[in-house]
Amino acid sequence: MIKKFFIRTYGCQMNQYEAGVVSTIMDKAGYIQVNSENDADIIYLITCSVRNHAEQRALGRLNALKRLKKSKPDLIIGILGCMAQNYKDILGTKYGADLVAGPDEYLKLPDMINAFIQSQSSQICTNLTTENYEGIMPKSNNKVSGFISVMRGCNNFCTYCIVPYVRGRERSKSKTQIIKEAEELIKNGIKDITLVGQNVLVWQENNLSFLDLLKAINDLEGFERLRFITSHPKDLTPKHYEVFASLDKFCPHIHLPLQSGSNRILQLMNRGYSKEQYIKKIEMGRKIIPEISFSTDVMVGFPTETEQDFNETLEVIKQLQYDYAYMFKYSERPSTKAFDIEPKVDVKLSQERLIKLIETQNQITEQKSKDLSAKILEVLIESKNSKQSFARTKTNKVVIIEELVEIGTIYQCKIIKVAGWTPIGTIVNNMANN
Repeated sequence: MIKKFFIRTYGCQMNQYEAGVVSTIMDKAGYIQVNSENDADIIYLITCSVRNHAEQRALGRLNALKRLKKSKPDLIIGILGCMAQNYKDILGTKYGADLVAGPDEYLKLPDMINAFIQSQSSQICTNLTTENYEGIMPKSNNKVSGFISVMRGCNNFCTYCIVPYVRGRERSKSKTQIIKEAEELIKNGIKDITLVGQNVLVWQENNLSFLDLLKAINDLEGFERLRFITSHPKDLTPKHYEVFASLDKFCPHIHLPLQSGSNRILQLMNRGYSKEQYIKKIEMGRKIIPEISFSTDVMVGFPTETEQDFNETLEVIKQLQYDYAYMFKYSERPSTKAFDIEPKVDVKLSQERLIKLIETQNQITEQKSKDLSAKILEVLIESKNSKQSFARTKTNKVVIIEELVEIGTIYQCKIIKVAGWTPIGTIVNNMANN
């Protein structure tokens, strides 16, 4: 009997991409993907371990699936990804997962299923290798936007970050494979392509750099927009900006994690740059590409963070005026160096700082949106409901369109008002008719 599988994904764009990798592997093995847990014989949770909150969400779902298994005893539950790698020793024994596969072990999933069926004991595969899934064409359910993993792993060893321990060292996927994946996305009608990796700027193959790769993808015909995520500030140079500005499909938005505005904390984090160096890189980008937008990651409550350290972070946020930011409290990760740094910041104080940070950035984001009022922007329609369409600008701003228009089409729209910090617009021109 052909078994049916369902995938639930937590965390970053890399996990969303790898859900497509798993789908392709299962499809080749004769399994069928379904859209509901209730219809599935196998349920995979692709997990994240970057923060404790993400792990708790996945564990909560795992507990719910274990209850489901009581009424459906043949159900197979698999924990995949970073959390599988991080907790390989206890996910089967303590939490009852049937399959535990790390990020480099997805090709073994069909064999793991057969072994579990025969033995009725947990199957655990969590070797860290140099796996890049060359030759796998990931499936995607999105009809407008698509991801391509260009590299995996990380060599930076920021003291708070668990990624090098659960995803291994940096390795770049071949240009040939990346181009094939891009061509496949384009063939399937994808208009917006995002290159993903822990640190895409360090992609390399022989004498080729990330900029060479970007140029090659930009030259492909049949799609409209090219993005990437994530960048490490220490690797961003004026040359990058100059090339970005020369590419007709490049979307002028960069996600550039700050993490802290305190040089003392940045050094403790092992980030490899100072506050002053970081600010110069943002200013340099705005000088070379005036329309560019920036988003960032910011952490509060890192061990030893003082009120002065936090205030320095606030000042950088106010100075640089990000379009938006992902803001978090420090989350202890065993195996990282920050786990042993003392003293820790009181949880209540960290929460107070986070609230203040969020309020500050929300005011900036709201004003950024208000500044768009009456402007005409080029938008790509990504989805719609019964009343509205939802679009994205080149600078990665989500816009609500007060008309129902065709998904996957590019329009010019005029911003007529702002709700909260979300711009609302009306169509003024169909770009396809120009």
